[in-house]
Amino acid sequence: MRFNFNFSFGGQLSPDATRNFQLDLAASGLFSLFNVVFNQFYIPMAIDAGANSLQVGILSAAPAVGLIFSPLWTGWIEQSSPKMFTIIPNLIGRALILLPALFVSPWVFVVTALIFHLLMGIQAPAYPSLMTRVFPAHYRGRLMGYVRVLMGLLMIPIASLVGIWSDRYGSSGPLAYAAIAGVLSILIYFGLKETVAPAEPSGDRKRLALREQWQYARQNRALVIFLIASSFSGFGNILSQPLYQLIQKERLALSFFEIGMARTTYFACLLIAYFVIGILIDKFDPEKIIVYGIAAFAVVPMLYGFSESYPVVLIGSGIQGIGDAIWDIGIMAYVFRLAPGREATVFGLHLLLFGIRGTIGPLLSTGLSETLPFSVMLFAASICGWVGVVIFLLPMFRSRFPIRPQSSVDIRRNHSDS
Repeated sequence: MRFNFNFSFGGQLSPDATRNFQLDLAASGLFSLFNVVFNQFYIPMAIDAGANSLQVGILSAAPAVGLIFSPLWTGWIEQSSPKMFTIIPNLIGRALILLPALFVSPWVFVVTALIFHLLMGIQAPAYPSLMTRVFPAHYRGRLMGYVRVLMGLLMIPIASLVGIWSDRYGSSGPLAYAAIAGVLSILIYFGLKETVAPAEPSGDRKRLALREQWQYARQNRALVIFLIASSFSGFGNILSQPLYQLIQKERLALSFFEIGMARTTYFACLLIAYFVIGILIDKFDPEKIIVYGIAAFAVVPMLYGFSESYPVVLIGSGIQGIGDAIWDIGIMAYVFRLAPGREATVFGLHLLLFGIRGTIGPLLSTGLSETLPFSVMLFAASICGWVGVVIFLLPMFRSRFPIRPQSSVDIRRNHSDS
């Protein structure tokens, strides 16, 4: 099988890097259907199948459960090739989506999602490490941006079509075809060649235990600030996610077509953001980019808190798409720069924290949904997001406007003036 996609890089990409780019592009094209169905329609489909608030909370927390265990895998990933740690979990996980297509039951949706995301906890720290080995650093942000632009272009019409398809024939068909497309897409990754030598880490290359991983992170002040800021922002975002789903399906009673239009808005903004960010990441410091992603996760729950309406669903979906695009490739680029050679370790810690907050947040918001107004929880989520923005910006503000300590001469002068 041969893929020919021509992008100009001034002839500076090696044949292997060009081939890797073509394969990643083809895989992402196939993955688009799986991405739309599983990441955008899966919870609405579960609600349509009869899922209650508890089950919606578990489904929203499921992506985080597997990530709690991500640091346990980073040692093996760094000591070997990340390629198989990326392919095998994805292959098994995507095939499992056939189960809710065959057995339409809320608990089948829940159990399948939990197993899938446990497997994703293995591949999550492996994928960024794999990208450092298949794409040269100078073009990595742009190449990853181009791949996601293609995926975004495809997901815009797919989201609308899946909405119409699900309204007319139910969820089984979209889920089955998504599983097939997902499996085929990850099989293409067997053709990737790891041609870029992994960066040498600062310090010993040995596998780090979890405690040593935390000690490694504590030595990097910028990394600590990033982990704290992303924890606040991410907690606000994940706390809100099941509330968005409940508002859309239960309070506003949106059809799958209307949800599809919201997802189309999401993917359109995601597409534009990928294209712009892919270029900016290679030209500017990543921290100047990802602060906007942190802020996006504070704005969306604030909008829902002010008004539960379909226009807010559309606007919020667009802002969420921009935020997700920035978190996707922006954070990867930031980690590549902060911890060369230890990308899997840092991502493992980042994902561990995501796993903790992502497990607590959805269960907390759905558990309180019968006792607290949604607006109170949404405004609380927004405040968490803004706290994350302030924490992340504070070091930049201090470096731009340093506080000069008073010298002994200044102290004597002030004393004499008084």
